[in-house]
Amino acid sequence: MPHVLSRRAVLAAGGVALPRVAIGQADTRPVISVAVQKIANSGMLDVFREQSSNASEHWTGSILETLIGRNQQGALERVPGLALSWKRLDANRVELALRPGVKLHDGTTMTAEDVAFSFSADRLAGALADVRAVARRYIPALDRVEVVDALTVRFVTTTPDFTLEGRLSAGGSQIVSARAWQARGDWAANRNAPVGSGAYKLRAFKPDTSLILDAHDEYWGGRPPIRTLRFLEIPETAARIAALQAGEVQFATDMPPDQIAGIEASRGLDVQGGLVLNHRILAFDKHHPALVDPRVRLAIAHAI
Repeated sequence: MPHVLSRRAVLAAGGVALPRVAIGQADTRPVISVAVQKIANSGMLDVFREQSSNASEHWTGSILETLIGRNQQGALERVPGLALSWKRLDANRVELALRPGVKLHDGTTMTAEDVAFSFSADRLAGALADVRAVARRYIPALDRVEVVDALTVRFVTTTPDFTLEGRLSAGGSQIVSARAWQARGDWAANRNAPVGSGAYKLRAFKPDTSLILDAHDEYWGGRPPIRTLRFLEIPETAARIAALQAGEVQFATDMPPDQIAGIEASRGLDVQGGLVLNHRILAFDKHHPALVDPRVRLAIAHAI
């Protein structure tokens, strides 16, 4: 396996299906270490609290999945995820047919009840006020999720929302195990213990240090090709590069453009990139005396 410096490459490896290990046979799949600048800016693993395309997106998709997916190897177009298909009934309703036989990390099989719970107020019981506010922002017009049958759900909004399909493929729309969540209790008890359907399941999390994931061998997409994924937080760019060159890690992320030439000059190292769903936004305090003039704000934006 070549050394590749990209989030996309690490996550892409999870989609390769390999034969299952026979009983008694040694698991020879590799353990992969990934050096990241930051694992979670908030110090938590909750998708409503942790929002960073440069941090949590490195690992979120490996643990938790959405009903509608994104083609990470293409143009990020919408593709079937935990839902095999979806159809718009009218301006306020979208119906989705769930993928049958999806095993969650706690051993249960995903049903429409898990989907409904994932978007319910019960999931946010005990959450901080700002977390509840973020959750409302994801699908602000959501009225309810109707359970049509075990493998069919219907999203109903209070007002017409023609962005709903996109929202269901974005962060905050990940599906969790209702049983696992309720067994732990409220939001506070679950914020660092996500139980989803992804190709990898949580083993251990040490804020500001490491995140360790193990293969979820009952994954609906096939047996994951990596036995264990280790995300190691190494804030300094030079230290991440040194760890990569020393063979201490197999992947490193968040490489600034001015480092690419030097990295590619190293034997056996390669730099890869890909599309990400990201928006760069500058927010200015227009009441600050130095920023009242819009030309000053524009000049700052151009300079950055």
